This record gives sequence, structure tokens and C-alpha cells, in this order.
Amino acid sequence: MEYVIIVIIILGLFIFLYRRKKSGGVRSSVRSLRDEYRRKAGLPPAAADEHIDHYISRLQQKHPGRSEEWYLEKMLFDLEKDRR
Repeated sequence: MEYVIIVIIILGLFIFLYRRKKSGGVRSSVRSLRDEYRRKAGLPPAAADEHIDHYISRLQQKHPGRSEEWYLEKMLFDLEKDRR
């Protein structure tokens, strides 16, 4: 019986740590996508941040309910598409 409780506690701890790591990954992914857009847009950092925020607000009106990561990926896709 004691072993079952220990296994449940260890399993719960692993699940907790996995979810915490996974949510931190999204934040770092958003940060890296923002950095990538800044580089590819070729704008000064302040102007790029302003452009990103404005573009995301427009995309939120057109495509509500998506994640910030989705909006940034869409922005990068559109940027690459416009360069062709």
C-alpha cells in the first residue's frame, strides 16, 4: 500500500513538472518568433515591436481566439510570402 502511494506521488510530480516545462516552452517560442520577425523585417527594435503589436491586433480581429504563437507564425508566413 505504501508503495502505491509513493508511485502516485512520483507520477504526480512528473506530470506537474512536464506541464510546467511545456508552458515555459510556449513563452520561449513566442519570444523567439518575435525575435525572428524583428530580424526579417529589418526595422529598428522599437518600430518592429510597435509593428508586431499592431499586426497582431489586426489579426485578432480577423482570426479571433488564436494563440500569440499562431499570430506570429502567420506574420512570418505573410512576410516571406510578400518577399517572393
